[in-house]
Amino acid sequence: MIPTNSAPDPHSGSTAMTPSATLDPSREHAPALELTEITRRFGGVTAVDGVSLTIERGEALAIIGPNGAGKSTCLRLIAGQDRPTAGSIVLDGTVRVDRLPAYKVARLGIALARQIPRPLRRLTVRENLLAGAHAGRDRRQVSETEHVDHVLEATELAGKAPRLAGQLGLLDLKRLELARALATSPRVLLLDEVAAGLTAEERSDLVRLVREVHRSGITLVLVEHDPSIVSALAERVVVLDWGEQIAAGTPEQVAADPRVREVYLGTKQEAGAGEPGARATARAGAVPETNGGSALLSLAGVSASYGLLRVLEDINLDVAAGEVVAVLGRNGAGKSTLARVISGLMPVSSGSVRWQEREITGAPAHRRTPLGIVHCQEGRRIFVGLTVEENLRIGAYGAPGQELPRRLAEVHKIFPVLADRAGQQGSTLSGGQQQMLAIGRALMAQPRLLVLDEVTLGLSPKAADEIFEALERIAATGVAMVLVEQNVHRSLALADRAYVIDHGRIALEGAAHELGEAQIGDVYLSNGARK
Repeated sequence: MIPTNSAPDPHSGSTAMTPSATLDPSREHAPALELTEITRRFGGVTAVDGVSLTIERGEALAIIGPNGAGKSTCLRLIAGQDRPTAGSIVLDGTVRVDRLPAYKVARLGIALARQIPRPLRRLTVRENLLAGAHAGRDRRQVSETEHVDHVLEATELAGKAPRLAGQLGLLDLKRLELARALATSPRVLLLDEVAAGLTAEERSDLVRLVREVHRSGITLVLVEHDPSIVSALAERVVVLDWGEQIAAGTPEQVAADPRVREVYLGTKQEAGAGEPGARATARAGAVPETNGGSALLSLAGVSASYGLLRVLEDINLDVAAGEVVAVLGRNGAGKSTLARVISGLMPVSSGSVRWQEREITGAPAHRRTPLGIVHCQEGRRIFVGLTVEENLRIGAYGAPGQELPRRLAEVHKIFPVLADRAGQQGSTLSGGQQQMLAIGRALMAQPRLLVLDEVTLGLSPKAADEIFEALERIAATGVAMVLVEQNVHRSLALADRAYVIDHGRIALEGAAHELGEAQIGDVYLSNGARK
């Protein structure tokens, strides 16, 4: 059991902000947290848009949603690590925490455990917890040392207390991130994908620890993409999309909500969206088989890690010349890492990458581009201080000068707006036009395989339609594509084949017209998702 006792905080300087072991009877039934019309804008981007939530004392609430929905921003706002543009966040019915710095929010009893552990690596496990205890609420009923001992025991780190944090494996680092948050004696614990990167057995282990934390009376607010974890821990689920709340209910109700499935999978009603495999059917077998030696690109048994975090595990994938292959999966499944492995931006831990039967596993990105593998990365990454044409010319770096007019003409044929705005600075383009410029710059390298990572992320529906129409035109020229995309229906309509990744492994694969959206939706949203 996690100790949660506390006494008045001597550091706050205000009795109005002072938590106590026994709540004032006047606020005994007050919610743990109330978010009222919370909005957060970053320049012209609205990350959280008028979200209102009431989180009851002792509740376990999950916040889910697709990429860019505003989930982690909500947690940072609650924890005081960011300030809302508008709205209020009230703790225990009395304290406006949205006006306080993060250290005061922590002393009031709100703690955040992050997806990527950031311990003090040169301190021991115990010293890390002592630092957390010092930063959190004051305890008068037990000493700081006794409190830390309780937390070490509860998080199964007691035997590793003398070890340096930098020597821990991933599971123990995750435990330590949780333990450091618990050392602050929180009333409200915020968990941001704390199980990301763990194996199925390790996830179950961490879920068990978090469940014990909740049973001790601590209120939980978790951001999580794994539906099995949401189902195991959360009593209520709130769904965000484009910063707005679109649904709420039990995990089962939310998973069955048509609006939620539409957000994750896309909709057939989008302009130009055909049936799954529509392009492949129209081509009537023009795509060569990808068995034997006919694959343009072949990945065999590929695994990849970020430090201790294993992101891809035993991936086998083929792409034929002229083929469009969709790579689908929830946030954090490993899709972008796979794109980086293909282009050489990410080294593999094991396995083989072959290009036309040539081994290129160890070749870096700048060696793969001349072969014809070109990566259009998530986030556009254009040179905002350069003109549209200057951005495009950089994409053809190293090509003979006489080639540039022809390549520019080909790009302008696909994206006429880039010809119209050739002398305009990249920073002055709309989001959709900047994405066109990013794709156009990739095309200037004359790819045989174009790797596209979330090229419609953050775009309006109209802009996304224009991008998909352009991708159709590019595919018609015979350029092969690996399409990493969150819109399942649009991706399947464009693709010949698809792979669905779950927890770094391939969960489903096959021809686009054979993979049903209900089947894919189960991987995204089912509580019995593959482990």
